[in-house]
Amino acid sequence: MYDFESFQSCDTDDQKLENESVNQAIVENPVTFHCGQCNTVWADSRGICGEATSSNSLICLEVTQDVTINSGREWSLDGLFSACVYNTLQCAGCLCLMGVILYSTPQHLTALRNLFLLKKDKMYCYIFSTGQTVKASTLNFNVTPLGERVSELRQLIQETESHLSNVSAVMDDTRTNEATSSVQSTS
Repeated sequence: MYDFESFQSCDTDDQKLENESVNQAIVENPVTFHCGQCNTVWADSRGICGEATSSNSLICLEVTQDVTINSGREWSLDGLFSACVYNTLQCAGCLCLMGVILYSTPQHLTALRNLFLLKKDKMYCYIFSTGQTVKASTLNFNVTPLGERVSELRQLIQETESHLSNVSAVMDDTRTNEATSSVQSTS
């Protein structure tokens, strides 16, 4: 059975990074996530959905081939993941348990189903733009809520449709003028 108590703890002595430029680098530049014991690459920033702060873990859409999904499904009757069915995730390099993938959950955890939850206190991040390697537990991986992004996208679509309508009207006027000029020149 998976030790959810260690999954919830964050036993880092490092202070939280106050440097906004490092946190901003995660959003704007590539980052890889490595095992804290053997340095095996588990994931990169393209697959990050955000952070589950209640479980101190990163939420990932995809992971590398060096993350093994253990075949036996397990369940928890208490703790943060009570009433959940899950598989544990293991590092292929050093065989440490480094997260879970939830399959059956209560309603409040529905959004985490079939996503990879990687323990932040078990990994390091390599930030390409700065060349820094830092503990994942020292960084925030907050992602803009999807609702805000959808609203921005809708506004952008409306603006684009308006521009396209204007361009279409100008093109129609140009075609009409060309046709009129062509008819007049043949007369």
